[in-house]
Amino acid sequence: MAIYLIRFTTWGSWSLLFSFFAVWLSEESPFSAGAISMLGASIALCNRAGSLLFVRWVARTEIRHLLVLTQSLISLAIAALYLLHAARNYSLAAWLPLVCLYGLGHSLASLAQLTYIAAGHTGSDHVKAFSLENVALNLSAGITPYASALILKHWPAYYPLFPLLYCAATVALCLCLGAPKGEQNGERERHSQTPKAGSAAGVALFLAINALSFFAFSHFYNVFPLHAQTRLDPEAIGLWFALSSGLIVVLQLPLTRLLAGLRRGVLMVGSNLLMGIGMLALFHASGTPAVALGAVLLLTLAEMVFGPLYQVMALSLFPGRPAFAMAVLTLTWALAEALATGTGLYLVAQGHAWLTFALAAGACLLVATIALLCMRGGASVPMGRSLAARH
Repeated sequence: MAIYLIRFTTWGSWSLLFSFFAVWLSEESPFSAGAISMLGASIALCNRAGSLLFVRWVARTEIRHLLVLTQSLISLAIAALYLLHAARNYSLAAWLPLVCLYGLGHSLASLAQLTYIAAGHTGSDHVKAFSLENVALNLSAGITPYASALILKHWPAYYPLFPLLYCAATVALCLCLGAPKGEQNGERERHSQTPKAGSAAGVALFLAINALSFFAFSHFYNVFPLHAQTRLDPEAIGLWFALSSGLIVVLQLPLTRLLAGLRRGVLMVGSNLLMGIGMLALFHASGTPAVALGAVLLLTLAEMVFGPLYQVMALSLFPGRPAFAMAVLTLTWALAEALATGTGLYLVAQGHAWLTFALAAGACLLVATIALLCMRGGASVPMGRSLAARH
């Protein structure tokens, strides 16, 4: 259970700053739209991909030591960003390395946690374990953006400092986290480096599918706040995020059980079609509450399906290599999120929000089409198994 509490706190320290980071920069700093999009894309890229260079080290290092180190890196970056802001120093050359360090700390923390779960140390099968991970993450994601909005509204000068509270909680929870069960560090390392994987074509196609889906989904949390800020205040946007996360907390496990017998290709098609419609609705969500509610419901249902699905499929393609599988998956998400964040924020700032949300919807439609073709043509991506299949 401690690993899921840690997932809650580590995501909280990320979300508390990043949820309205672009909005905070646009209101509190003289950075241009291009500079803000660069900072937003860089922090997202480092958060998703920074740990890829440290896969071997993560696989053989005790998770508690890793987590304490990452929280130290995050705290250092936070303190330095606050000091720069307090000194009114807005040099991009100074801010960029710090946001990258902040993202890297979170990337290492996430990979350590996902590897711990993927290696089977929770005692649950992968589908249930990743579903619980999604519940913990979204419980945090539901609370934190609203808290972030309140901080932005009432204490904007201290906005960068508040993630330190979550960092302290993570370090305290490390004391309750048990060592990996049944394997010593050396055994974990050998197991994680088993040289067996899916075909190159299957891996490439699966990663392309992941990139397209995550490119689209990133618009919800990373681009929508800036798009909607002219009509909705941050608190209202935070409430929509809270609703999405609340639905996941309540419905994730029941929905996972309900869909357990369906083929993966069917789940992929359905979730991406829902997300594509949700993206089109999200463009209009800032002006119509009913449309906003529909968009949130569609995007939430999609996330509950494709999130655990893609994680389990990654383990199928890289059996016996949980750290590598999670790192590759995270890198794909990183590139997609960075592209979505950078281009999305820039297009919104330039008054072309319709284009970025149309691109997101198109990416979802492309994934659904690829999945249909894979099911008909017997492609090498493991589409045929049900979500309930164990690995």
